Amino acid sequence: MSELNKEMVYEDLETEHIRLPKVYVVNQPYIDRFPLPEALKKGTIFPNLYDPYMAKMVKNKC
Repeated sequence: MSELNKEMVYEDLETEHIRLPKVYVVNQPYIDRFPLPEALKKGTIFPNLYDPYMAKMVKNKC
């Protein structure tokens, strides 16, 4: 983005009335770790964060 475009974007914003989002992060206990090959397959190195989504199979549904 050129300097001219950046100035135009920032001037158009009314920042006094913008509320910033708040985040909430729960402390995660550092208990154990997956071995690296397993962690790469599961997408996390921390077992307490691993919670895969398992879709339920419903009979007679398309």
